[in-house]
Amino acid sequence: MLDIYRKVPKDLTQPTYTGAVVSIICCVFMLFLFLSELKGFIATEIVNELYVDDPDKNSGGKIDVSLNISLPNLHCDLVGLDIQDEMGRHEVGHIDNSMKVPLNHGHGCRFEGEFTINKTPDPHYTDL
Repeated sequence: MLDIYRKVPKDLTQPTYTGAVVSIICCVFMLFLFLSELKGFIATEIVNELYVDDPDKNSGGKIDVSLNISLPNLHCDLVGLDIQDEMGRHEVGHIDNSMKVPLNHGHGCRFEGEFTINKTPDPHYTDL
């Protein structure tokens, strides 16, 4: 066996209660750190955002959006659409011009929808 550290003879070591308490506190602290990092690693946070860029600069400040999204493992009761833009519009549970189609005997969902959003002004573009 290869050991790069020299062994300390037993007669030169003296165990103490203070040393035992410090060792136990350090082990508990390391276990706490490990478990908290593991919890943060395993925890999932799902955030879905869709950003739309309008190639037509003469559209009058509105953008037409059409969605057709298949979600094979999500029940249609859990699917919804919230619309928010930087011009002040915020709609929760938007249902106009939208349709949910069950997939895989109800275990999945296809969401189709059409809506118009306000175009966000480009801070680098100025009309003169």
